Amino acid sequence: MNQVVKHQNNGNCPKCKELFEKYPGFNKQVRGWFVTFQAKHPEAHISCAGRGFKDQQAAKASKASRADYGESAHNWNAAIDLFVQLSGKDIYDKTWFNNVLAPEIPYFLNWYGAVGSVFKELPHIEFRDWKGLKTQGLLALVESPPFPGDVA
Repeated sequence: MNQVVKHQNNGNCPKCKELFEKYPGFNKQVRGWFVTFQAKHPEAHISCAGRGFKDQQAAKASKASRADYGESAHNWNAAIDLFVQLSGKDIYDKTWFNNVLAPEIPYFLNWYGAVGSVFKELPHIEFRDWKGLKTQGLLALVESPPFPGDVA
């Protein structure tokens, strides 16, 4: 019987770890930053790290993403979506994001909730130069064709 892992506000959440490990090779700088951040702010969690083909299609269909597969940093293991788990707070509490998260964003990350962001997406954080790494062949898609469910 598979045990369902839930998010825990303990500074080292097993559910967040599970999401990072869903697809091998998640960006070490993004993951390292988040692990350090979560140790200081155990209420911070990830809802998405790497995103495969079917999940990207579903995200686009539900308008949670504008990107096709291969166009999102999630598809290259270089982005996370955050939420906050605190009693009495919305999971996307703008005050928490602006007062707790914003001051802790390092130069190598791009937060889509920041003032002046081209795209407004409060929970999304990605490695700033993921497209450059992709072009240099230093990143790989989390899944390559044929995709799960494809008919041979």
